[in-house]
Amino acid sequence: MPSALKVVDNLLGFVKDGAGKPSVKERALFAASVVFTYGIWENYVEQLAIELAETVATGISPDRVPEQVRRQLDKKSAWDLAVSPGWRALWVTSVREKAIGDEDEKFGLNTARVGQVKNLLSMAGVADAFRLVPSDVIPEHFKDGSFEDAVNELVTLRGEIVHTGKVPDTLRKSHVRAWRKFVESAINAVDESCRAQCKELGV
Repeated sequence: MPSALKVVDNLLGFVKDGAGKPSVKERALFAASVVFTYGIWENYVEQLAIELAETVATGISPDRVPEQVRRQLDKKSAWDLAVSPGWRALWVTSVREKAIGDEDEKFGLNTARVGQVKNLLSMAGVADAFRLVPSDVIPEHFKDGSFEDAVNELVTLRGEIVHTGKVPDTLRKSHVRAWRKFVESAINAVDESCRAQCKELGV
């Protein structure tokens, strides 16, 4: 993650500080920085889900498997669950497919909005990955919203740039830097939240 965030820092290094209307080149750098920042967040969520599933499925006792995971596993045959590949391996495979897809027609996580992220990580064994995230982990320019609102706003901003090819007129270097800082803080906070909830599961 640090090396990926450094890419954003390097991009913003080509943009002047201070007030004033950004140039066309600077707006392009804003767009690239936002899209890359979002990509860091999405990739983090995908890899976290796989890592969580591998850790929790390996270490959890059968009687403590979360209900949402049980419902998913109940769709499998008795042979698959008990013999080969076994319920633990099936659990990990299911999460991996939901996160990054497979070689066939499963494409993985579509967008890293709050709902999709919570659903994916709940399947990995964590009931609510955002439950223990501090309320102050939000961008400096987004003080009226919650952490979850901020996540969705970043997804929306990235989508606007990617799907329209336009950069919002109000977007400035300070905003992009705040989004970069937000993603770094969010990753650290979600990590801590997931660790705490894994301990609750006895893993």
